Amino acid sequence: MSGRSNVSRKAMFGAVALLLGVALLAGGTARPFNELTILLASLPVIYLLLVRRPDAPMAWTGKLAIALLALAMLQLVPLPPAIWTSLPGRELAASALLASGNELGWRPLALNPFAALAALLTCIAPIAMHIGATRLDGGAQKRLLALVAGFALFSAVIGFLQRTTGALTIYQTEHVGAALGLFANRNHHADLLVAGILLMIALLPHKRSSAQKALATAAIALLVFAVIATTSRAGIALAAPAAVAALVAIWRPRKGLARLLVLGAIGAGIGLLFIPAFTDIFARFGIAADDQRITMARDSMVATRAMWPFGSGYGSFVPVYMAYENLDMMEARYVVAAHNDFLQLALEGGLPGVITGCAAVIAMAVMGWNILQSRASALVWAAWGVALVLLIHSAVDFPLRTGTLAVIFGLCTGIAQSGIRTLRHHANQG
Repeated sequence: MSGRSNVSRKAMFGAVALLLGVALLAGGTARPFNELTILLASLPVIYLLLVRRPDAPMAWTGKLAIALLALAMLQLVPLPPAIWTSLPGRELAASALLASGNELGWRPLALNPFAALAALLTCIAPIAMHIGATRLDGGAQKRLLALVAGFALFSAVIGFLQRTTGALTIYQTEHVGAALGLFANRNHHADLLVAGILLMIALLPHKRSSAQKALATAAIALLVFAVIATTSRAGIALAAPAAVAALVAIWRPRKGLARLLVLGAIGAGIGLLFIPAFTDIFARFGIAADDQRITMARDSMVATRAMWPFGSGYGSFVPVYMAYENLDMMEARYVVAAHNDFLQLALEGGLPGVITGCAAVIAMAVMGWNILQSRASALVWAAWGVALVLLIHSAVDFPLRTGTLAVIFGLCTGIAQSGIRTLRHHANQG
């Protein structure tokens, strides 16, 4: 029985590693081909989850994720004309069908059911990763986190080359010139680098020498500079506390030294402000008040009220936002996302979308409390911290709509939840 379980875990590790590797390489953009590639890479994990008998029941976080996806799928259930035409925000769609000579017919809640289906399919890989990660032992989980940290270092080097040469950009994007790595968006590359900072401890053995600690510290410094090279304001703001937390976890200083470490980090951060090469980058913080995100949020809320409480349907943000966009702010390029995932969930998902956003925040808080109560390892805290960073950044951007970061989120939440369960199991055995 033990041998069969060992083979099952090895197979699951291989499937999960494959999914993570594909997501790291192909998930830097939300283009359909890339999203389809990640979805196909998740199929081996799903297959193993369905055919292999687990050693323990599914974690409540996995059940919650599946339940929320099922709730979102209700948007695709066809409704009779008398019902869907009476829903808020459907007047224009009904008028367009009649004007084109088509019958109203049965239609789902989602204004664009094909876009909604495509959007919901992108959730499968992160959920599969989350559940699959809980099926692995601690050693396998650490190797996966080390893969993310190592890839972040590789991406940092690519980013430096892009920043200095103005070339080597993988995708056609308006962020050309910034350090993008394998991403189309500099903010999402910054998220990967911050994740690498927090997960640097995964590259170290449990008993580490001073030389290994110093090497890890240098790697963290490299990643911090790489985040600055992305020019992402949110990334720079998140990198600072992440670096301090990572250094504390690596060096494990006494309380007095920990305070000195924090003060030293603050001093180093202030010193960066006076480096001439970084002047233009940090100047972006001075225009935060004029950021278009404020206007996007205002227009998104207008659209949300028009579609409340059922929402417009997942994947419908662009055309719905255009219908309610402030005419004085319209440009040749169109807005692809609300740059606030919680607000976009409310617009596209309605009340169920709000429930999903609140559930994610509450679940993260509960996991954090349980980790604290269980006195979990620094690696479990690091995994939870990566997920927290992505959730915080979602309030001003859309990192979890990028395949790489969504899969990393699933991995880290799965490991955080698994760490809690493992510790409780050992406590009960003792």
